[in-house]
Amino acid sequence: MDKKEIRSAIIKKLNEITAYDRNTKSKQIIDQLIATPEWNNANTIATTMPMEHEIDTTLFIQACWRLHKDVVVPKCIHKTKEMQFFKITSFEQLEKGYFGIQEPNEFICEKINKDEINLIVVPGVAYTSKGDRLGYGGGYYDRYLSDYAGNLVALAYDLQIVEELPIEAHDQRMPLIITETNIIKTL
Repeated sequence: MDKKEIRSAIIKKLNEITAYDRNTKSKQIIDQLIATPEWNNANTIATTMPMEHEIDTTLFIQACWRLHKDVVVPKCIHKTKEMQFFKITSFEQLEKGYFGIQEPNEFICEKINKDEINLIVVPGVAYTSKGDRLGYGGGYYDRYLSDYAGNLVALAYDLQIVEELPIEAHDQRMPLIITETNIIKTL
C-alpha cells in the first residue's frame, strides 16, 4: 500500500473507536508518558490539540499545567508550510485553525523558539516498531524536526502500529512511541 492508502485505512479504524474507549486509552497513554524520564526532565513541552479521532492531548496538557510545565502548541503557516509554536496557559487562548484544529492565537500567546522546547509530542497516523512515522501528509513536522535537538515522543493507539511503512529520506523517526499497552524504544 502507498502512504495515502495506509493513511485512509488507519484513519477509518481510528474513527471507529468509541468515545469511551478513546477516553480510557488516552488516559492509559498519558499516564505512561508522564512516567517517562523524557517528560520528567522537560520544562517546555510541545504537543498538538487533538482532532476527534486522536488521543485526547487535553488530558496531557492539563497534567503539564498541574505540575508547572510550560505547554506550547503549533500554529501552521500555510503559505510556507512551516509551523511556529506558542505557549498557552489556558484553552481560551486557542482558536480554530488549519483543518479545524485548535491553534494558539498568535496575538495573545508568546512565541517559543525551537531550542527552548525540551520535548515534542509528535502526531502521526501510523508508526512501526522501528520508529518509522507516517504523518498526515503536509510535511510540517518533518521540516520542523530536521534540525531539532531535543527529545521526541509519539503517542499512538495500538492499532496505529504497523509492520512497515513506505519511508523517504526526509521522514523523521520516532525514538519513543507510547501506546495504551506498550512503550516502544526504537533507538
